Amino acid sequence: MKNRNFLPIVCTLLLLTMLNSAEGRDRKVLFIGIDGVRSDALIKANTPTMDSIFQAGFFTYTSWHLGITVSAPSWSSMLCGVWEPKHGVTSNAYTNSKYDRYPYFVTRAKEERPDLYAVQITSWAPMSEKVYNDGWDEKIVLNSDDACIAAAVTTLETTDKLDILFVHIDDADAVGHGNGFNPNLPIYINQLEYIDRQVGEILSALKARPNYSNEDWLVMFTTDHGGIGTGHGGITREEKRIWWSATGSTVEPGEITININDATQWFKAPLLVDIAVTALDHLLPDIDPTQVTRWDLDGRSWLKKTVTSTGKNVNNDPALKVSPNPFVEYIEVQSDNLFIDNIKVFDVSGALIRELKGISGQSVYRINLADVPAGTYNVNVEAGSRLLNKTVIKF
Repeated sequence: MKNRNFLPIVCTLLLLTMLNSAEGRDRKVLFIGIDGVRSDALIKANTPTMDSIFQAGFFTYTSWHLGITVSAPSWSSMLCGVWEPKHGVTSNAYTNSKYDRYPYFVTRAKEERPDLYAVQITSWAPMSEKVYNDGWDEKIVLNSDDACIAAAVTTLETTDKLDILFVHIDDADAVGHGNGFNPNLPIYINQLEYIDRQVGEILSALKARPNYSNEDWLVMFTTDHGGIGTGHGGITREEKRIWWSATGSTVEPGEITININDATQWFKAPLLVDIAVTALDHLLPDIDPTQVTRWDLDGRSWLKKTVTSTGKNVNNDPALKVSPNPFVEYIEVQSDNLFIDNIKVFDVSGALIRELKGISGQSVYRINLADVPAGTYNVNVEAGSRLLNKTVIKF
């Protein structure tokens, strides 16, 4: 049983600084992605560093992965802020990627703040070699997690002009594949507890930055998927249940819990695609990322307050609705006051499976999808100059 009241000294000092007034401080993002960590295993493990960070911000152990539970699609969804039908990545081969249209959030942030300096550190080479238009100024690929942690510490301590740091920790996934993704396996739990100490090293280096008192860091943690047996990629509860957390001056603390047995609740928890949007919201306080139409993001921000711009976010347009979601046999596309011209439904690979062309005049259109397999689908609705992109789930 975890003692969630315990705060390591380093984390206590870090959090006190992070939660102080951020007025006039430079906004920055530290994103630590830990590959292949089941929520139930993280709850069971003794991880005082991560526990303390979670408690200081918002966190959830009951998020539900709505896409493909494979690493490359998952990290792409996180870092792009859109699901597979948009970024195009459906396997670890990274084929058919559409990063030219849907790049990493770093590229989006640099559209508004071109002076940002961003670093990615990973031991998984495909994440560096097979991704383009990602915005990183440095892409550091090393041969072990320990080397990555050391590089992250050095980067934080020596790079004065550092605005975004993404550190990918891979060994929990390796242990899962080698031994089993199982909270009852000591080797898996021991790996999570070792990672917690590695995270402590990164946070100590963050606090030690010479100009830290003038910086406003948003610190985010998550995993890309869970696992079952020695694998992942399917739709079991063990693979799709995930967790994530964000801590900083712009975050309202509190645990977010949903009933994962109730599919109508899945969209109410922080999702993978929300991470990029939350990062953008922190980095660009005068812009609501969801209102930038050309970005066409699927996620939402989880900061205390999101600036409302005069832009039109078609994804949240109340005049267009797609329901039920999740669905079993059909979906209905409804327009309260707009003329719908075309409706297209795509699977996660981007393949078109349904299309209604040249339609107009009705207020509700029913699309029968009883013959398609359970999974995630993307619905595109054209209504004049507006475009609605909605992700739906089939049981």
